[in-house]
Amino acid sequence: MKNDISQKQEAIFCMLARFGDAMSSPRRLKIIALLSQGRKTVEQLAGMTDQSVAATSSHLKVLRASGLVEASKEGRRVWCSLAGESVIRVWLALRNLGEELLPEVREIVRDYFEHPESLSTLTMQEVMDEAGHDRIILLDLRDEDEFLTGHLPHARHIPFADLVKRAGELPAGVPVLAYCRGPYCITALNGARSLQEAGVSVQRLRFGVPEWKAANLPLEIDSRTSSIN
Repeated sequence: MKNDISQKQEAIFCMLARFGDAMSSPRRLKIIALLSQGRKTVEQLAGMTDQSVAATSSHLKVLRASGLVEASKEGRRVWCSLAGESVIRVWLALRNLGEELLPEVREIVRDYFEHPESLSTLTMQEVMDEAGHDRIILLDLRDEDEFLTGHLPHARHIPFADLVKRAGELPAGVPVLAYCRGPYCITALNGARSLQEAGVSVQRLRFGVPEWKAANLPLEIDSRTSSIN
């Protein structure tokens, strides 16, 4: 009986190790990070990770086999999504672990992503209060499908691709807090820079939808047009 229990214990460790194997690729980690924003097609993921569809499908096969990612076919498209909210929490925990234990990660984050003059220090609750009382404009720079899937409460939407031509739609004199796909998002950096060059008072949030979910705060889901009101 004891030997049987030992075998079952070993089986659990072996099965859990599949998660580590699946997350051992930088490409697969990026796919998980992107899917934490909402479901995407294989073609979308390929474009967003600078890979061929074949290579992306191969990585997704590993993620699906591990149980971290699910897929469903709708017409000719295969849509992929994370298997549950717990996968988002694991990704965020891994990211936080890297910043805590790896000096190289902290150095890159400090030098390239955490510019004090452009990074907001507001907490999530403070952001919700400020946006709810119209003291700030909360601006979502993600793609439309991500915004409609779920966004921070009171957020307005201008996708990064339209930012330069639509910056004038932002009311003058109201500070802007912009967010995209998290603290390492290059789009958020470029978006904030573009708004600053247009004369807009803007800062970036260090968090986005996945962090908001992990904090058990409510998201808004909007099935209507994403244009600014």
